[in-house]
Amino acid sequence: MITYTELKRSLRDDNLSNVYLLLGPEEFLARRLASHIAEIALGEGLRDFNFADLDTAAADPSTLLQELNAYPLGAARRVVLIRDVGSLPASSLQELQEYLSNPPDFITLILTADRMDRRKTIYKAIAGVGTVVELRPLKAPEVKTWIRERLLENGKRIPSGLVNNIFELTGSSLSDVSNELDNLLAYLGDRDTVTQADIDALVATRRRDPIYKLTEQVADRNLIGSWTVLRQLLAEGEHELRILWHLDHTVKRLLRAKCLVEDGVSEDTIMKNLQIRPFLRARFFQQVRSFSMDELRRMYRAIVEWDNKFKSTSRWHPDIDLELLVSELCAATREH
Repeated sequence: MITYTELKRSLRDDNLSNVYLLLGPEEFLARRLASHIAEIALGEGLRDFNFADLDTAAADPSTLLQELNAYPLGAARRVVLIRDVGSLPASSLQELQEYLSNPPDFITLILTADRMDRRKTIYKAIAGVGTVVELRPLKAPEVKTWIRERLLENGKRIPSGLVNNIFELTGSSLSDVSNELDNLLAYLGDRDTVTQADIDALVATRRRDPIYKLTEQVADRNLIGSWTVLRQLLAEGEHELRILWHLDHTVKRLLRAKCLVEDGVSEDTIMKNLQIRPFLRARFFQQVRSFSMDELRRMYRAIVEWDNKFKSTSRWHPDIDLELLVSELCAATREH
């Protein structure tokens, strides 16, 4: 088993394995790596004819073998990607296991899995002929290197100190890092150097996001402000279930943090466990301290009760009912 960094250093056209297993919870990294392997394998070949991304649940043995045994067209290799390989039907998994005993030279098979028991026969079959890549979450220095490389790929330069500032904004989740870098690249336009003012603008933009503003207004006990933002979201077509999810997520996170604080857990550990972004640290813990445990439990019960109401009937009015929910959440913080 090798790491993402080790594989990336070694990847080249004349050094490809027939089979790769991208194993671990870092889904964003798996997507990027699978795309990179496919690009190297196919080169300038006809990608549309030589790349197959199988629907795992629908990959019956016949479909699976058809894709795995099809010869490449106008290229030296054919790439087949099977995501969450453990979800293959049992009959297809058996066919794959037998196929791996002697895969053809032209195939580049990319398999992904969140986890896999190394004692299983399928894992041993994959490891016996291919390369297993451990996709653990990247450490802070690796994420910072990734930030710099991603910006350089897009023709942007950045001082070392500002890489640290972006990391403080995003944390270690590559999905979050990628989203913020996309926003930063769009903001930069044709400019080729990142400045502190650009990062400040990124933070300010996030704070203006309506969903973020709604959860902050609720957490700040501001009923009128919450109603104002909620009406804006509904007027702009935001789906009511997404609004409900964010309210639920906010209340649960505050309640979990309060429990951990009362158990004496450090702020650093709480931030890691609850995936709190570093630039929100001071404000988040100020909000946690402003609530009692009983207040947060009342808010959580209100979320659960309204969620059950929404799911138990089709006769509900999102604008009115969500206003009532927000009102109950804000009122819950004032009860004694």
